[in-house]
Amino acid sequence: MTKEELRENLNQLIQGEVDTLMIEKNDFMTFREIWFSHEEKESIVGEALHNGKIIYRYRSK
Repeated sequence: MTKEELRENLNQLIQGEVDTLMIEKNDFMTFREIWFSHEEKESIVGEALHNGKIIYRYRSK
């Protein structure tokens, strides 16, 4: 995925348009950069799965 696609997917997660966001191993470092600089990062929680996949959920405050 491109950086812009990952950013859009993250925004959809935060806005409640999707419940979860699955990030593949090869997209993780790009996604991490976007997540780390996001103001809502404390509410975006990841869970590691098999084969390097991570599923993210948004927990509203």
